[in-house]
Amino acid sequence: MGRDDSSRASSMNSIVGSGSVFNGTLRMDGGLRVDGTVEGQIDVSGTLTVGHDGLIRGDVSATQAIIGGTIIGTVRADRQLELQHGSRVEGDIFTRSLIIEDGVFFEGNCRMRPEGEHES
Repeated sequence: MGRDDSSRASSMNSIVGSGSVFNGTLRMDGGLRVDGTVEGQIDVSGTLTVGHDGLIRGDVSATQAIIGGTIIGTVRADRQLELQHGSRVEGDIFTRSLIIEDGVFFEGNCRMRPEGEHES
């Protein structure tokens, strides 16, 4: 049997480990965890998880994102974006559902779309 969208969104396919640095465009089908540094664009069809020591300098696009570290750039999460305690986002956010815990730094604009509405 094939996987449905929810299992694909929750599976972890690759990791940028602590101490690693990646420069360029990173596209993948499935999930990605970033504990190191990424400088460039990220396009993930599943869940993007940024650990507390993770740093992304560039635009991010994912089905769902869980941010514990830092993103400097635009974040697009089609379904949901969760900003965990201690995270930092400097840039605009586009999502349908937003969770912000206490202790988050966010500087930018946020645009939320109702379910079924597409970005223009």
